[in-house]
Amino acid sequence: MKKYPKNQIIKVNDQLMKKVANKEGASFEKLYKLTSPAVFGLAYSIVGNQVDAEDIVQEVYISIYEKAHQYQSRGKAMAWIFTIARNHSLIRIRDRQKRSHQNLDDIYDISIEDDIENIYHNETLIKTILNILNEDERQIVVMHAMSNMKHKDIAKLLDMPISTVLSKYKRGLSKLRKELEVNGYEK
Repeated sequence: MKKYPKNQIIKVNDQLMKKVANKEGASFEKLYKLTSPAVFGLAYSIVGNQVDAEDIVQEVYISIYEKAHQYQSRGKAMAWIFTIARNHSLIRIRDRQKRSHQNLDDIYDISIEDDIENIYHNETLIKTILNILNEDERQIVVMHAMSNMKHKDIAKLLDMPISTVLSKYKRGLSKLRKELEVNGYEK
C-alpha cells in the first residue's frame, strides 16, 4: 500500500459516493485509490498482520461496492468507510482466535528469493512494537504514520477528544522509542 504525501487530507464527498452507489466503475476506482491506504492503515493497526490487512482491504471494498446505496449522505463518507473497515478487522480477529493454528506456507512465500532472516526480523519487530502498545495507541500511531491522517481527523473517527488522541499518540511513541532503545532493534 502506498503512503499519502504529508498533509494530504482524505476527502470523499457525497457525490462520489452516489456515483459509487450507481456502480460507476471509474468512481469506484477513484474511491479505492483515494482511500485504500487509510483503510489498510486502520486494518493493519487492528489486526497487526500485513496479509490479513490486505485481505481486509479487499473485503471492505467489496462491501462498499455492494452496500454503497445504503450510505446516508451526511458528509461523513470516510467515517462510514472506516466503520466498515473496523468491523471487518474485528471479525478477522475473532476468526483468528477461533482457529489458532496457522500454516507457515500461508505466512511465507518460499518461492520468492528474499532474505528470510530479514523478513523474519522485520515481522518480529512489527509484532513486538504492535504488542507493546494498547489498542488505542496502536490505532492512533498507525493511522497517523501510515495514512498521514491528522490528529483531529483521528479524534473524530475514534470519537475521542483531540487532547486524548494527542496524549495517546505521544505515549505510544514514547513506548516505541523506549522499546527500540532497550532491546536494540537495529539491523
